[in-house]
Amino acid sequence: MASIFISYRRDDSAGYAGRLEDDLNERFGDAHVFRDREIPAGVDFADHLNRRLDGADAVLVVIGRDWLDATDASGVRRLDHPADWVRREIERALALERLVVPVLVDGAHMPWPDQLPDDIAPLAGRQAVTLSDAHWREGVDALTDQLARQLPELAAARRLRPPSSAQAVSDLVRDQLERMGRSSPRRDGLGLAMGRWAAGRLGKLFSTVVMFVVVYLFIRALGGATANQLLDRVIDTTVLQARNILY
Repeated sequence: MASIFISYRRDDSAGYAGRLEDDLNERFGDAHVFRDREIPAGVDFADHLNRRLDGADAVLVVIGRDWLDATDASGVRRLDHPADWVRREIERALALERLVVPVLVDGAHMPWPDQLPDDIAPLAGRQAVTLSDAHWREGVDALTDQLARQLPELAAARRLRPPSSAQAVSDLVRDQLERMGRSSPRRDGLGLAMGRWAAGRLGKLFSTVVMFVVVYLFIRALGGATANQLLDRVIDTTVLQARNILY
């Protein structure tokens, strides 16, 4: 089973690594994504990490602003320690010839080869992906596309990403049902009229939801970040049209 290993330095980019993990779990499933917070209590830490790293197909090296120059309590740069876990993870991934992708966050830049220890200097030559707060979603979409293209097993595990605008459809359904409850005729003599009124509204609502699902599946099948952005615009338009129909 194809898997992704997320390498990061806690005091540099733990928040970004966690956010990335959540997004990749959403797209591939948590069985395909590993970050070291999942290590069970009582197991050998080093052995567990090495086994997960050996079994990974892709290693994402999350690099923040302090990743390169982070120091220990004595002021020595951590990357200069052969026992530094980040260095060991990268060294092992390169030796195993895994797909190693630097992921730049928080405005970080790629280090130069001469800024890295010799055993991980090849990292500087790997094509990086940049994730910014302003365009995080687009960046993760692009990263997901790259991983799926290069690792067929991950492509098979890839999930359909629900667009953010899908929440608008859910809100529309809930709002419509609440509106029906507030404005439905209450008198016993109008039971038949109430039934027809509700059936008509629900019929229109059902047609709108079906249209949304068809459009979603069609555009999502095209794949890629551009398709996802187009999908969101189409869904926004669909929701607006649905509101015009229902109100």
